[in-house]
Amino acid sequence: MKKFLLIFFVLLGQVAVAQQTNAPVKREVVGRDVGQLKGIRISGRIIDTITGEALVGATVTVPEIDVTRITDANGNFELVVDRAEYNLVFRYVGYETIEYPITAVGDGRMSIKMIQEDFELDDVVIYGRDPDKNIRSTDMGAVTISMNTMRELPPFMGEVDIVRSLATLPGVSQVGEASAGLNVRGGGVDQNLIQFGGAPIYNPSHMFGLFTAFNADVVNDVTLYKAVVPARFGGRSSAILDILPKAGGIDKWGADLMVSNYSGKISLNGPLIKDKVSILGGFRISYINWLLQSMSNPTLRNSNANFYDGNLIISAPVSDKNEFTYSYYTSYDDFAFSSDTTISWKNDAHSFQWKSQISDKLSLEALGYYSLYNYGIFNNSGINDFNINSDIKDLGGKIFFGYNFSPTNKIVIGGAYKDLEIQPGELIPTGNEDILPRKVQDEFGREMAAHFQHEFELGQKIGVSYGLRYDLYQYFGARTVRQYAENQPISDGSAIAETQYGEGEEIQSYDGFGPRASLRYSFNKSTSVKAGYNKMYQFIHLISNTATIAPSDVWKLSDNFLGPQIADQYSLGFYKNFRGNIFETSVEVYYKDLQNVVEYKDGANLILQNHIETELIPAEGKSYGLELYVKKNLGRLTGWVSYTYSRSLRRVITPFEEENINNGAWYASNFDKPHDLTLIGNYKVSTNTSISATFGYSTGRPVTLPQAKFDYSGNSLAYFDSRNQDRLPDYHRLDLSVNFKLKGSGRFFDGNWTFSVLNVYGRKNPFSVYFDDVAGSPPQSFRLAILGVPLPSLSYAIKF
Repeated sequence: MKKFLLIFFVLLGQVAVAQQTNAPVKREVVGRDVGQLKGIRISGRIIDTITGEALVGATVTVPEIDVTRITDANGNFELVVDRAEYNLVFRYVGYETIEYPITAVGDGRMSIKMIQEDFELDDVVIYGRDPDKNIRSTDMGAVTISMNTMRELPPFMGEVDIVRSLATLPGVSQVGEASAGLNVRGGGVDQNLIQFGGAPIYNPSHMFGLFTAFNADVVNDVTLYKAVVPARFGGRSSAILDILPKAGGIDKWGADLMVSNYSGKISLNGPLIKDKVSILGGFRISYINWLLQSMSNPTLRNSNANFYDGNLIISAPVSDKNEFTYSYYTSYDDFAFSSDTTISWKNDAHSFQWKSQISDKLSLEALGYYSLYNYGIFNNSGINDFNINSDIKDLGGKIFFGYNFSPTNKIVIGGAYKDLEIQPGELIPTGNEDILPRKVQDEFGREMAAHFQHEFELGQKIGVSYGLRYDLYQYFGARTVRQYAENQPISDGSAIAETQYGEGEEIQSYDGFGPRASLRYSFNKSTSVKAGYNKMYQFIHLISNTATIAPSDVWKLSDNFLGPQIADQYSLGFYKNFRGNIFETSVEVYYKDLQNVVEYKDGANLILQNHIETELIPAEGKSYGLELYVKKNLGRLTGWVSYTYSRSLRRVITPFEEENINNGAWYASNFDKPHDLTLIGNYKVSTNTSISATFGYSTGRPVTLPQAKFDYSGNSLAYFDSRNQDRLPDYHRLDLSVNFKLKGSGRFFDGNWTFSVLNVYGRKNPFSVYFDDVAGSPPQSFRLAILGVPLPSLSYAIKF
């Protein structure tokens, strides 16, 4: 590893770089002696040696004065030191640590190039960027996980699963084994903004949640904000999941290949223009039908499933101060249910990003994106064939200006704009004329925002971050809007008139201020306490009566009947690291108030509803919880334990008694699971072999079960009393995996082999409960388990 000796000139303002060899370090001072100068400013940028990509969140430490700085969104850092000799230490997760001895005699700037570690020789460090960032930062509930960390977990069906990896953290859960998205601190899956390269993704799943729709080989890292969300993010009321793509190599070509018994993927990267422009392309495809055909459920056994996803990233680090990135993401699924009904969904997302370091203190980041999500149901049974199609179009842009007053005092100011268009559903007959075509009115909305975030430190003990976001939302025509009679429930029977709005005519608008603030007090270098508050607005809603995302669900914009969701969250946390950050612990508590949560009326029909307001009821919600986290970062045995006690409750009280749910009492949401425990362990047997295990336990999720049955006009009907008053059996599962290399067996076998077993002891965790009517008896209940037996997988990955 080449290291450099940096020598700063005072009068000329230059930086001299001398190559360091394995010989003893010699320090030199070039230029005139200018005496004992104070306040020497050292700035620089840290990049990847191969790709030229900025390393965001890398640490720069000066041991002599016990100062640490973290690089910003453009990989830049700044230090202020006295005239003296120092040893700068540069660290970044997954990269070799660099030590630079310097003699500082004047201001200067440097460019640091870091190279990834050779994991065959060194232990894997499961640090999240900065080893003690959990203590020193003002972030609350912000977790960054690198791909190296995720690869230590047992793979799901042979692959690293980004979403399921995040579900092992406290406060984050999923409703079952085939579930899309995440439930964060009592929020629904639609209350999370998931973005890839800055573009929103509306369905992050393959196979109804069995696979995550992101290829880990093209992902750099993943950050989840679940408590105090920076003001630059908005549009959702629960959490933000920010996925950053990797950049390709700028000096040589390389490739990654992975095959398993369920899916395969390949990626290729290299320079389009050497040392200037790189490209990275990835493609993943499934061949999972054999698994369906082995299932005992006859409906699933006669079904077919396919999916693929692809990525293209073009990065142009044209200089130390300017970087351009284009990212394209696509994914597609189709599932043929019993060979007659096909369900499909597709994501397409483009984003273009420009990062610029205008000066040592001022930076600029601009982003434009276009995201399309469409989904449909196709009946090809030969009887009343039809297609149902729906889609969401999201076009927007963001701009951010950052200014660093000092390394511990910075502000970000920005704005955002987006246009939304939703086609909620269209029925197209494809068979005989027994079915008439039908189309739900399109929806049009616009979101605009302005925001700022200020972070600073008051001495060594106090850190403050506060921000404010102003959101403006407008709902437009063309649209026909009903009026309903006063003092009556909104229903088809109470409609009294209609108003026609023209194209682009405003129907309704909402706005609001969303303050965010957090305070950190450090008792010492290893102990701190933090408090935070967060307010967010959400103007798009997932209308569903299921616990997870399904293609039959309806996305809906806020209008004159359905207001925006508003969430107020309060958080308090205690953080303590032990033995030089080898052990990391935290305790967090939170309370969240929710307004205008969408619930549906009993017996609601949500598909192809032109006036869906007749089926919905606004609800209030609240969630609260306690989160415990213990993590071991170093040693042969690494891993973590997370436990969450939480409640997620809803209540519906209206002026009309017949619309109240559960007589106006609080009831559990569909994803309320009071107890959630996860144990993660990774044991490094040798340089080439490691064993990983994951055990999860949680309370069964709420369900509504029939209390009786009755006959009506010769038909047996179920009688339901109260909503979500029963629960599925508790969930628990153990997964194991072995990761190994076959060294010396030839080039082809010199890769990473992973053998894993999901659901080791064959737990039949029920995803749902259904009922079969038996004459003269109460309804008989049956459970549907997605993984009812141990499921082995074998994967092989190699780099070229």
